[in-house]
Amino acid sequence: MRSAALAVSLPLAYLLLAGCSKEKEIPPAAPAPVAAPASTLSQQELEAESSWSVKRGVLTLTSQTRTFRSCGATVDLTLTEQLDGLLDRIYADMGNKPIYVEVYGNKGETPDPQAAPTSFNVEELLYATTENPAGACAQPMGSYELQARGSEPSWSIDVQQGTMLLKQMSAPTEIKFTAVETADTEGTVTYRAGADRHVLELVITQRGCRNAITNEFYAYSATARLDKQTLSGCARVGG
Repeated sequence: MRSAALAVSLPLAYLLLAGCSKEKEIPPAAPAPVAAPASTLSQQELEAESSWSVKRGVLTLTSQTRTFRSCGATVDLTLTEQLDGLLDRIYADMGNKPIYVEVYGNKGETPDPQAAPTSFNVEELLYATTENPAGACAQPMGSYELQARGSEPSWSIDVQQGTMLLKQMSAPTEIKFTAVETADTEGTVTYRAGADRHVLELVITQRGCRNAITNEFYAYSATARLDKQTLSGCARVGG
């Protein structure tokens, strides 16, 4: 289950995001490669985004162009990917309009080391939403290592620095778990801890999904078990 993107941003686990209480599988769609405009980036931007890592930006797909613009950038890069049409399918399901995405990728190489890359390569789609792409870009990356959340009922768990913070509508509304134990097996990461006579187990599984309520895409699914209660939801990598 060793996701390259998670290895970069999660020291404890190699994430996976997916379903919420309203989850569905995302079948692949056929990709449609296109060329896009050249870009001009500063040397600082070039160095900051040339390596493989988690990147945030706005994705735009049309019949003529396929582009990715990193948050804070002013130019579009030609999009390349090997996701068997996943991006096309998600984009179509979200209304065929620009979407905010979090991806694992890097900028393409150029023959001239002083020249700005004109392409962006995506290896893994981690998160996508149509909700105010520009506004989402303006917000900082989540400070959590991993956040799992679900709807019906509403709940969330933030994993950070060996702790899990559970919030939910019903009692107990908030519990912080420390001394979290982590188990990493093929395709799954499990977090487990106890606090105040409660035991919380969070299982993150590699499987793409959609939250039908918020219309968000996540790369990993989450199942939380608090004592005898089971909660289903999605997971997302933070900063």
